[in-house]
Amino acid sequence: MATKVVMIGPPHSGKSTLANYLADATDSTSGEYHPTSGVRILEFSCNLPDSKAVDIELWDCGGNPQNESCWPAIARGAAALILVANVDIPDTEGQFLEMLYLRFAAQHGLKESQCAVFLNQIGESEKTGKVPSMLTKVPHEIVSMENGSNVHAAFCRAISSALTAQSEEWQKGENQILSVQ
Repeated sequence: MATKVVMIGPPHSGKSTLANYLADATDSTSGEYHPTSGVRILEFSCNLPDSKAVDIELWDCGGNPQNESCWPAIARGAAALILVANVDIPDTEGQFLEMLYLRFAAQHGLKESQCAVFLNQIGESEKTGKVPSMLTKVPHEIVSMENGSNVHAAFCRAISSALTAQSEEWQKGENQILSVQ
């Protein structure tokens, strides 16, 4: 069974570019911006830091608030959440990231360790970006397509952390069941 990972962020943050890169999918567009309508699902395998290969089902979600009515269904069953932000975005979009975190993680029981914020350096940008105050405890990394290996490494670290947290939750639940009997 594949591990469901939701990737979402504001429009123009580079989510689909990162998703295509991670899934080794080719983008047939001319390099022009084309917003994702709703969600795209990409499937691929990820080699985690412990050398374990995991099948991934990456849900690349369009960040347009018009899709908000679909978000609960998209979030259901996710093992991990990747929030993507363009490092050049205005601070007001930090509030949008916080809202996405609340809608996707908090409402669906994902722990901070099952989430990550990718501050995406698009093009020649050397800015490092800023994580909104609500998300400072969520692991965050600067990623750049200029250094694709750091995208893969950051993604694999995020998935490894999420799966560890999920496993610990399952173990805790099993222990509670056994202690009742």
